[in-house]
Amino acid sequence: MFNKIKQTIMKNFFISFLVSLVAVFSPVVPILLTVGFLIMMDFFVGIYRAYKMKERITSRKMGNTISKMFLYQAMILSVFLLETFILTDILPLTKIAAGLIATIEIKSIDESVEKMTGVGIWKRLVKVIRRGESQTKDFL
Repeated sequence: MFNKIKQTIMKNFFISFLVSLVAVFSPVVPILLTVGFLIMMDFFVGIYRAYKMKERITSRKMGNTISKMFLYQAMILSVFLLETFILTDILPLTKIAAGLIATIEIKSIDESVEKMTGVGIWKRLVKVIRRGESQTKDFL
């Protein structure tokens, strides 16, 4: 009987704890999803680049993506907690951190595309803008 009560209390505590975590971190979920999307895009473009350039694809290189995903997400959550509960919204630190991470990932994607094609995405975009809208087929 006592064991059953103890299990019920532990179960309720665990559920309450999970609900509390979801409530605390729900404002930052869109940022986490955006950063996660950029990391996965970098991963897929990197795999495609390795395939096109006939480079060897190793599990160690692929494992770097898992580490990067975990560390970037943990950093965003940590900065969010710091901003929310300690600094009380003096600066939008979470968005600044996410912006830095996004810049790193977009640059990495651009470098992969530049290795494959010889011209990066940014250079192609500037070229299309300078030529005018009628030449947008060059971008693709």
